[in-house]
Amino acid sequence: MEIFGLMCVPLYLILALVTAILFYIYATWTFDYFKTRGIPGPPPTPLLGHATGVSFFHKLKDWKQQYGDVFGIFVGRKPTFVISDLDILKEVLVKSFSSFRNRLKFQLIASPLSLSVFFLEDAPWKRVRNIISPTFSGGKLRRMCAAINDCSSTLTKNFYSDMMKTDGLIMKEYFGAYTMDVITQTVFGIKIDSQNDLNNPFVRNAKTIFSLPKARRLLPVLVGLVPCLEPILLKLGLGIFPQSVLDFFQNAVREIMKQRQNDTEEQQKKRSDFLQLLMEAEIEDDTDDDTNTANGQASDQQTLRRLSVDEIVGQGIVFFIAGYDTTASTLTFASYSLAMNQDAQEKTYKEIREVLGNAPPDYDNIGKLKYLDKVITETLRLYPPGPVLSRRASETVQIKGYTITEGQVIFIPVFAMQRDPQLFQDPDSFRPERHDEKINPLTFLSFGYGPRMCVGMRLALIETKIALTHLLRSIKLEPMPDTQKVLTFKIANILTPEKDIRLKLSPRKLYDD
Repeated sequence: MEIFGLMCVPLYLILALVTAILFYIYATWTFDYFKTRGIPGPPPTPLLGHATGVSFFHKLKDWKQQYGDVFGIFVGRKPTFVISDLDILKEVLVKSFSSFRNRLKFQLIASPLSLSVFFLEDAPWKRVRNIISPTFSGGKLRRMCAAINDCSSTLTKNFYSDMMKTDGLIMKEYFGAYTMDVITQTVFGIKIDSQNDLNNPFVRNAKTIFSLPKARRLLPVLVGLVPCLEPILLKLGLGIFPQSVLDFFQNAVREIMKQRQNDTEEQQKKRSDFLQLLMEAEIEDDTDDDTNTANGQASDQQTLRRLSVDEIVGQGIVFFIAGYDTTASTLTFASYSLAMNQDAQEKTYKEIREVLGNAPPDYDNIGKLKYLDKVITETLRLYPPGPVLSRRASETVQIKGYTITEGQVIFIPVFAMQRDPQLFQDPDSFRPERHDEKINPLTFLSFGYGPRMCVGMRLALIETKIALTHLLRSIKLEPMPDTQKVLTFKIANILTPEKDIRLKLSPRKLYDD
């Protein structure tokens, strides 16, 4: 083809050029969204936006310092707010919760995991949340402390048997085994020894969940670019979590439930695991629920609702996934922080000695360990397992001069906020005493905030406190020569240290001064 009578250009080159121009326009079409609204933010990459790898959450701290408490990024081509302004967050997480009740929509979550309280939305989420919340009541958690103490004793014995290793102990390996033992007992009512029985099917499948290849972790990015691929990938078993792992947990939960159908009432009463509690849990239908209407009118007689078998299975799987790595990480970071801060470790030890003596920790007496509570809170401030929260607008809302449109996502940079010098003095230092002072609760978001905060928070804290009580009153923690003084982290969606945390452990003379 001749252009302006000067030269002949092949048609395929012209088509390729036009295609490239059109693709670029498509790939950047939305990228002036924040600029036209006067909202700052880092420059995006065409088509991918800021989702150019497995995770961009590690960049939020630097971006917050550069662009302030409200800025914009792009997940693919979708404009997304990053907000750490406390007034706006109070509106989003509490006051206008009905408009922000859902999280970022997760891709490639197969059933029955998609029926869990973490992934459900709107009315189904509300119904399931209302059913499972009472299973975390004080009375029910109190009954679980015997199992947690049993697992904590095993943890301490395992530390003792290996503490003479000259190259130190990788703390996450021991704490991971501990949390797995706790979860299998408190959730499924099954006792395993994951520290020693590495061939146990629960151990094998759990490790598979948390060692996903990078290619699988990139699948959500692909689905974000080509949404029509999601049902195809799910049918092929290419969800976020391997289908074989989900099938294992699904079959295990169904088999346990089947076995319990023949239990006597006395046997059922003796069980205190969450699976049994979920099987028995029920609520009354809300009058605003469309499932209980006749001729468009709410029925005067409300019916009792229970979880379906698939819903119970979904909760069991998500309890396992959510509780295994997060609590193990918190215990690992707490042990590291105490090893690096010997004064805080000794103060915690003396409190345990003076308050509990030889008494086993339980639901009631661990509440008296005030300094230990501050140690855990400070650990979670510095090292929140989830570095970011998300909320999605179900309608267009205006807050403090910003318009958040229906379907738009808000990221809340938890890690960045909890290390913000404007919110915490000397924010990178481990100082449990800082929690003597009253703080704005929105500055500490390790468990979330508002109606959708972590439903398992109390169990996680009990599990952490009991483990540390057993550990600290008989073992002293010290850093190894090569232990990082300032931790660096992997690029991941869960806060993970770049190098394994290895510590030196030595026996502590009970009650020596």
